[in-house]
Amino acid sequence: MGALEQLVWPLPARLAAVGLACLLSASAAGSIAYGFGFRYAQSLGATALSDLKSKHADQALAAESANRLQLLQQLARASESESLLFNLMDQYAKEKQSLQERIPHVTTQYRPAPGAVAQPIPRCVFTAGWLRDYNTALGVPAPGAGATANQSAQAPWAAPGTDAELLESGVTPADILAHAQDYGVWARNNLAQLNGLLDLQKKD
Repeated sequence: MGALEQLVWPLPARLAAVGLACLLSASAAGSIAYGFGFRYAQSLGATALSDLKSKHADQALAAESANRLQLLQQLARASESESLLFNLMDQYAKEKQSLQERIPHVTTQYRPAPGAVAQPIPRCVFTAGWLRDYNTALGVPAPGAGATANQSAQAPWAAPGTDAELLESGVTPADILAHAQDYGVWARNNLAQLNGLLDLQKKD
C-alpha cells in the first residue's frame, strides 16, 4: 500500500469527522450566539431597571413635594385659625373688663321711675337653697361629706325641705353678674375653639 493510500480514510470515518466538525462549529456558534443574546438581554434588563428606578424616584419626589405643600397649607390654615381664636379671646376679655367696671354702678343704685333720682338698691336676699339649685343647674358638684369639707362649704348645699335652705346665702347681685361674666367668657371661648376646629376640618 502506497503512502497516498495510507492517508485516505475510509468513508465512514470521514463522515464522522465532518459531522464532528459541524457539531463543534454549531456548538461554538450557539455558544457565541447565546453569549450575545445573554448580554443583550442583560443590557435590556439593566436599562428597564434603571428606567423603573428613575420613574419611582420621580414619583417619590412628586409625592414628597405634594405632601410638603399640603403640610405648609395646613400649617398656614392652623396659624390663621389660631390668630383668629386669640383675637376673639382678647375681644371677649376686653368685653368682660368693661362689664366688670360697670358692676358697682348697676348693682348698688337704681331709679324707681324714669327721671327719678337714683337711690340705693334695696337689699336683695338669695337663699342657700337658691344658691344650691343655681350651682346644681350649672353642674357644679356638691362638696364631699367628709371631715375635710368645712361648714361654710356645706352651707350652700343645704338639703331640700330643710330650714337651712331658706337661710341667707350671702350672694349679692354683683356676685351673680360677675359669675355670669366669667361663665360667658368661658362658654364663648369654648365655642370659638370648636368653630375654629370645624372650620379647619372643612378646609382639610
